[in-house]
Amino acid sequence: MTKNVQIPDSRIVWPPHYAPASSIVFAQNSIDIAATPERVWSLLIDCVQWPSWYKHCTDVSMLRGGPLLSAQSKFRFKTLGFYFEPDIETFEPFKMLIWSAKGPAGTRGAHAWYIERKTGGCRVITEEAQRGLLLAFIGGRTRRTLLTSHEEWLRALKGLAEKELGPQMPVESFTSTANPHRKI
Repeated sequence: MTKNVQIPDSRIVWPPHYAPASSIVFAQNSIDIAATPERVWSLLIDCVQWPSWYKHCTDVSMLRGGPLLSAQSKFRFKTLGFYFEPDIETFEPFKMLIWSAKGPAGTRGAHAWYIERKTGGCRVITEEAQRGLLLAFIGGRTRRTLLTSHEEWLRALKGLAEKELGPQMPVESFTSTANPHRKI
């Protein structure tokens, strides 16, 4: 589901220079998962395994730290045709993970994951904020691509987290929102 009005989750503490209010593109997706935050977290920080379950991710390597993401990590991966080398900005186990990276043609962005414990599992919220002159021209397409790929990433995460737990009561709730030129 796509909403016209986008409200960044106030629990996500963005790094300086990456706040949604100063971004050109902002995408937000969420999903309920019938698995513990600890289980979901373990899948998120094992970035080298992402290509085995998320189709838009390839060629992952740890550049600093490892083998799992940590507060001091830097890693490299290819997604949606581009290579990125993110630095971890926020690392709060079982709750919040934020990285930032330079993108193509002078763009920059940050990607946040927030895990909220709920009865029967958790809700995972992912938000991405990007800025750069190129996005003034291709921001709409970039937003749509982020919404679609992040939806697929969350659905794959849900499938893997729930699969290894055996049959679970269905918990299906998915939302995505984005507005490339919103005013906050």
